[in-house]
Amino acid sequence: MNGQEWSGQGINNSDCEACREDLSAVLLGIASEAETERVRAHLQTCADCQREAAELRQVLGGVLQAAPELAPPAELRARVLNSAKASTTVHRSDARQRPNLALWLPTSLGLAAAVAAFVLWPQPAPTRADVVVSAGDSVVFASSKSSGAPLTIRSAGGQLRRVSMETPQPAWFTEAVYAQGRAYLLDAANNQLIVLNVAQGNIERRYPTPGGAAGLAVEGGRVFVKTAASGELLVFGGPNDSATTRRVLAKATPMPQAECMDAVLHVGNRLLATSHATGQVFVLSVDGGQVLDTYAVGGAPVGLAEWSGGVLVLDVQGRLLELAEDGQIKRTLKLKGNPDKFSVMDGQAYLTDRGGTVSVVDLATFRVARQRTFGTPMDIAALPGGHLALADATRGLLMLRPDLSDV
Repeated sequence: MNGQEWSGQGINNSDCEACREDLSAVLLGIASEAETERVRAHLQTCADCQREAAELRQVLGGVLQAAPELAPPAELRARVLNSAKASTTVHRSDARQRPNLALWLPTSLGLAAAVAAFVLWPQPAPTRADVVVSAGDSVVFASSKSSGAPLTIRSAGGQLRRVSMETPQPAWFTEAVYAQGRAYLLDAANNQLIVLNVAQGNIERRYPTPGGAAGLAVEGGRVFVKTAASGELLVFGGPNDSATTRRVLAKATPMPQAECMDAVLHVGNRLLATSHATGQVFVLSVDGGQVLDTYAVGGAPVGLAEWSGGVLVLDVQGRLLELAEDGQIKRTLKLKGNPDKFSVMDGQAYLTDRGGTVSVVDLATFRVARQRTFGTPMDIAALPGGHLALADATRGLLMLRPDLSDV
């Protein structure tokens, strides 16, 4: 985006100047991947540029809140990009000077309109999606290993709003749920639970969730997190960010991020949590403070859903189970592949398998009714109105009908 060269030799004035030249474009999400990574790497070691980035982010945040969400002129994006390219010959003699966005914006275009053009107005959809959740009239999905803005809010009209998030490591999202206007997303790579205010489009809070967090439920003002690697149930509900309850359910089992899978579900006055490492489903008191029973279902249970007075359990080793209230297995469906996420809607269960297949199970007959091959399906969510949102790690977010055809 600029005419400055990066030395790559530690912190020096030329690197600071190059960082500040690129900083505006990075925060707006229009820098190249290489430029973004260089800026991120420099910010990790330079306190001066960190302060500069924080100040500029605050300025842009204020502009975004004031900017109206209106449809932009069709030629707006091209005008801004052409102006940005034309500005690459501009140099600054003062390395501490804040980047002047006006240097690459058309004089007839205000800063608020330019920022809104890239951040608030519709943008190309991310090509990767790993978790997805229905959020009222919107859909929230997250893209693992995406730099800068891994969270996206899709409005009912199809408009996309990207949400920036700074993390020490590239994120690895394992689960998402929605409650009372907020989307809760687990990032196992950075050991955190992110709370996103969907209406405002900003991250309100983060909870520390070490141990390969994978299962998630929100109920009665409490947040319940099941950690796959450390085998714990964490309960958050106090005024601070620390877990108010830590219940050890199974012994710690080291595992790679991609295998961090588990589930938490509230059913009546009970809380259920899977331990795929031990083949068990734990039954706890509604506050998560006491273990009441343990169901030894075998395999590697990773998903839970309430159904017809009982519970459905998804086994990543290729089974869908229906449990009675006492935990006895009523029905078993053997499946090909390794399905690890599912959603239930209108008497059908929709199962995703990272190997490429989405299966529809008729819960009345407990048989596979149809299948369709996608890229790398990671998660699926039932939406109001009967549609589905599919998170695909190679194709992004896909909107589907109940028969798995494209919307």
